Amino acid sequence: MPIYATIVALLGLIVAGAHSVIGERVILGPLYREPTNGLLAVRATRDIIRAVFHIPSLAWAGLGVAVLLNRLQSGSDLLPILAAIIFALSGIANIVALRRPHPGGVMLLAMAFATFADIRFN
Repeated sequence: MPIYATIVALLGLIVAGAHSVIGERVILGPLYREPTNGLLAVRATRDIIRAVFHIPSLAWAGLGVAVLLNRLQSGSDLLPILAAIIFALSGIANIVALRRPHPGGVMLLAMAFATFADIRFN
């Protein structure tokens, strides 16, 4: 069993789910409930912002599962390398943007390290 790739897939699903669910409850929901006459008053704008907010979640979950499937099929290291770079950049950007360690950013960095460990040890 490819333990590191399995860890990446599980963390990817956890981070994606948490980002989407918590983001809806803590950020998007309250933001859209505020009265506005500005740009957020337009439904299409709110829909685009919501979609853009959830795209990273889909990418993290999809890449995490892809790393596992790639390992199970003895694929090349190109996909895991790309995934690890995306996970690392996402984690670093998260920590820099928030100016402090955040569970999501730390988990994304853990995904990057686990992906590199999968490449190295499998």
